[in-house]
Amino acid sequence: MTGPAGTGVPGGPGVLLCPGMGEGAATWDRLVPLLTADGYRVGRLDRPGSGGAPDDGRVPTLAAEVARIAAGVAGLGRPVLVAHSAAALPAEAYARLHPGRLAGLVLVDPSLVEPSGAVGWGRLSVWSAGRVTAVAPVLAGLLDRSGLARRLGPWASLRSVRRMSVRPPDPVLAVPYGSGAVLVGALVEWLAHPAVAAQLAALRAGTDPPALPVRVLTALGDVPTPVGRAAWRSGHARLAASFPAGRQGVFRDARHLVHVDHPEAVAAAIGAVRGDSGP
Repeated sequence: MTGPAGTGVPGGPGVLLCPGMGEGAATWDRLVPLLTADGYRVGRLDRPGSGGAPDDGRVPTLAAEVARIAAGVAGLGRPVLVAHSAAALPAEAYARLHPGRLAGLVLVDPSLVEPSGAVGWGRLSVWSAGRVTAVAPVLAGLLDRSGLARRLGPWASLRSVRRMSVRPPDPVLAVPYGSGAVLVGALVEWLAHPAVAAQLAALRAGTDPPALPVRVLTALGDVPTPVGRAAWRSGHARLAASFPAGRQGVFRDARHLVHVDHPEAVAAAIGAVRGDSGP
């Protein structure tokens, strides 16, 4: 589902924020006030599993994610599309399919797609996500009745945020993960990710990269080894270079949740993309 598309200044330039895997719309809470103060209208997507099992009871696909972005873009004019982590895949797909509907693209520490690996894992991904989706209501009920969801879900959420951000996690934001349905939805999303990556690899092979201003923001603060940091940075450099107007920004001290650690840097990237896109 989407957040209120009219948040901010009526008639101002639009921004649509797409959270990463397992995240909800609240992940952008530190960024939104900066954007509204700058006169933007801000829309936020939520994850399909954030309020229950996957919305339509089906395995997530690239096409379904692109359709959710299309619904979120409605009413925002030609917005800057901002996507974190795994959400970068459908954001890129939308930009490739509908470049005229966007002012630009900001990918916040995006997931990388290696075509050979994506294709290799794609079928297993569809099968495993399908099996879990088929029993999602039963599995969610078991997690709730046993108390495992309530005990382990918020703990796992807080632990994950501590690893991905330099800021202390907000316990209130971890409460929704005490629901079995939310945990199962996140599991399905994780299992389906390789298939979504394979679908994007296929789309890349058949479409031209959009001639939009693009910023790829790279976080190195939670990559533990020099070799890993070099690989992550170079992978993002290749992604930025794949767009005619792509540029990379590197943040050595930020962790994966760049928009939580350094929301002002993400706001600056959005402003730069908006400026490059023209009126």
